[in-house]
Amino acid sequence: MDVVLRPINERFFQDTVLPFLTQAMTDAPGALSDLAPRVADEEIRFLCERLEGSALPGGLNAVEPEPWTQLVERLVFLQWREGPAGWGLEGARAGYAGDWDEALHLALMVESPDYPYWDARAARAERDACRLKPPERLGLASMVAGLWEPFPAFPPDQVFSTQGRGGYIPGEHLAFADWTWRPSALVLQWHVNLFRKLERLLAREQARLRLASLPERDEVLAYWAGKVPQPPALVVSFSGLGARATQWIRELGVITGHVREAALGRSALVSLVTKGSQARF
Repeated sequence: MDVVLRPINERFFQDTVLPFLTQAMTDAPGALSDLAPRVADEEIRFLCERLEGSALPGGLNAVEPEPWTQLVERLVFLQWREGPAGWGLEGARAGYAGDWDEALHLALMVESPDYPYWDARAARAERDACRLKPPERLGLASMVAGLWEPFPAFPPDQVFSTQGRGGYIPGEHLAFADWTWRPSALVLQWHVNLFRKLERLLAREQARLRLASLPERDEVLAYWAGKVPQPPALVVSFSGLGARATQWIRELGVITGHVREAALGRSALVSLVTKGSQARF
């Protein structure tokens, strides 16, 4: 399974998408009727008309699953821009797509100072636990695991799902699903704190290797910070941790680059776990 991270228009998501999904949980026909005039996109209007024409009174149990999925994918995972006729489709912006388990592994390496990344069995157990109940306050790792922050007004796994994974516990303010999002202010906060966390990761690695210093430290940090286009060719960091470990520095640079781009563009971020390397949107 893969995970996709993509920047989105925050105002469209907050002002149009979230209210629509909240209303659709209890009144799908009314939500579809209200949405269609606000969006200047023929495909959205066609899907709304199709769903409204076949829906029974009530919530999402009364709508056709396939066109509903197409509608949610189009609303959530593409880029929208407001124009004279309403919100129009701008297209998809470039985002990250990679193996879900490895992305979660890398995110935990950055966000959790106690994550045992050098111990394959212990690290696997922690990732499995994260998928069953995503941790709070672990930044990018919480998002990759599917946690909703802020807590939504609807069960996100009932609105849209690719793996059937999710939970909604209002009493604990806990919600998680195969998809989630983060506001632009939170993404910017990640970006501000990211360099310090990356320095912490390399300090942990230096301690693991029992070295007085990491010879490539400054070059790796420069790559992760986007100051140089490529990582150093030869590194000591993460040596002895398996074949994939040689790619961790590069892959982490790709992920942090997308966070940086979204933060500097004042964009929100959305994530989705997919069944393969090709997303449909």
